[in-house]
Amino acid sequence: MFMYGEENRRSLALDIAKGIGILLVALGHCPQVWTPVKQWIYSFHVPLFFLLSGMVWDRASHEESGFFNYAFLRKKALRLLVPGFLWGIAYMVARAVVSRSFKPESLGWLLYNTESSISKAGSLTPLWFLSCMFVTACLFELLQGFFCKKRLSNWILFGLSLVFGALGLFLPVLDLGYPWNVDIAMLGLALMIWGYLARQSMDKLVEKPWLCLLIGLAALAVLSFTYQLNLPIVSDKYVEVSDRIFGNRALFLLDALCGSLFVLGLSCFLADFSLLSPLLGRLGRDTIPILLLHKPVALALGVVFGKMGMPITLSVAIEFGFALVISEGVFVLSAPYFPFVYGESRQLRYEYGQGAARYR
Repeated sequence: MFMYGEENRRSLALDIAKGIGILLVALGHCPQVWTPVKQWIYSFHVPLFFLLSGMVWDRASHEESGFFNYAFLRKKALRLLVPGFLWGIAYMVARAVVSRSFKPESLGWLLYNTESSISKAGSLTPLWFLSCMFVTACLFELLQGFFCKKRLSNWILFGLSLVFGALGLFLPVLDLGYPWNVDIAMLGLALMIWGYLARQSMDKLVEKPWLCLLIGLAALAVLSFTYQLNLPIVSDKYVEVSDRIFGNRALFLLDALCGSLFVLGLSCFLADFSLLSPLLGRLGRDTIPILLLHKPVALALGVVFGKMGMPITLSVAIEFGFALVISEGVFVLSAPYFPFVYGESRQLRYEYGQGAARYR
C-alpha cells in the first residue's frame, strides 16, 4: 500500500493523509469555524505536512540522480516557488485594485515571504508555507547528500534533527519572521527527518489497517486531552506555527506527533474504502492548487453569510464545501492551459492504473 519514492510513485494511503490534511486546512480557514475545532486543527496540521514529506522521500532514487543538484533545485522551484510568487503577485495586485491603493514596498514584503510580510503586502497569507517547504526540502536534501553513505546515518540524522528542531523552537522571534521562514524550516526539517525515519515502522503496520486505526484513535484520544492543556499557555487563541506561537513546546511536539499519527492511521484504514479513497487521494494530490485558491472563496462567503445572519453551522458547511469545489473546479479547468501556475507540468500520467489522466 505504501510505496515510498518520488512524487510520481506516492502511495494512495499517503495521498489520503495529505487529502485529510488539506481538508483540515480549508476547514480551519473558514471564518465562522468554531474556535475549539480551529484550536484542535492548528495543534498539528502544519507539522503533518512536514512529516508526510519525509515519508515520501526515497534515498535510492536520489542516489541515482544525485543530491541537491540543478535538476532538484529546478524541480522544487517550479513546484513551490513559482506558484507561490505568481499567485502572491496576483492577489497583491487584486487587493490593490479593489482598495485603489498600491504601496511600492508591497513587492518587497512579498519577496520577504513570511506570513506577516505577506499580510503587509496585501496578499494571501497561506503562501508562506510554499517558500518554507522549499527551504526545508533543500536543507533535508543537503543533509541526506552528506550523510547518506556514512555509518549510522539514521542516528546522525536523528541527532541533527534534535539540534535543528531546538533552533526552530527557541530562536528569537522577529516581528516579521525570518526571510522565507528559515526559522520554521528548521523545525520543519526536524519533522521531515522524523517522518523519513518513521517510514520503516509504517511499512510493518500498513498491511494491518485495523491496527493502524486503533493506533490512530489512541493518538486522537491523547491529542484531545493534551492540546487543551496547551491552550492556557498559548499567547493567542490557538497554536500558530507561521508566527511560532507554540505555547508549551513539549506539548506542541506531542500534539503534532499525535495528530499526525491519527491522520496516518485513519488514512491507512480508509485506503481500503473504494468510495472514499479516490476522492481523498485526489485531494491529496491537489494540495497546492487547493492551498492557492480556497481561502479567498471561504472568506468572501463568510462576509456574505455574516451579513445575512445565517446560522453558523450552515455557514461553515457551505463555506467549506464551496471553497473545495470551486478550488478544484478552477484548477481542473485552467491547469491544461496554465499548469505552471500550480507547479504542474504538461506530462500526462495515469494514477494507480485507474485510467484517469492527470497533468503532472
